[in-house]
Amino acid sequence: MYELQLSQIFIFVLVGFALPALGMILLAWVLQLVLGYHTPNPIKNQPYECGMKPIQEAILQFDIRYYLYALLFILFDIEIIFIIPWALSTDRLPSILGKGAWWLGPAEIGVFMFVLVFGLAYAWKKGALEWDP
Repeated sequence: MYELQLSQIFIFVLVGFALPALGMILLAWVLQLVLGYHTPNPIKNQPYECGMKPIQEAILQFDIRYYLYALLFILFDIEIIFIIPWALSTDRLPSILGKGAWWLGPAEIGVFMFVLVFGLAYAWKKGALEWDP
């Protein structure tokens, strides 16, 4: 009997996922070239600001604090994605691992919360949450 090797399975999966995705991208690109129209002019190439003429150049530098606040928000907001499934599945741990494993769920979330609190304390100590320099 013929046995598949791991490299053959990897290539099969890679082609199975990549080929349809690349095919759809190529199809959309070709259809846009064939059916779409492109008539650039200076007014169309101008940045759009709610129907008003732009006041300043479209490329401007933002204060790094905006990005820092956004990254910190994402970091501490994504924790909910991990806490909710943990809370829903931790009640099954004693039935899976035995009656003596009741402490494993609170220990896991304790470590997770410790890492989050440590990250918040580190950002606070570094002054990342202060807006005024």
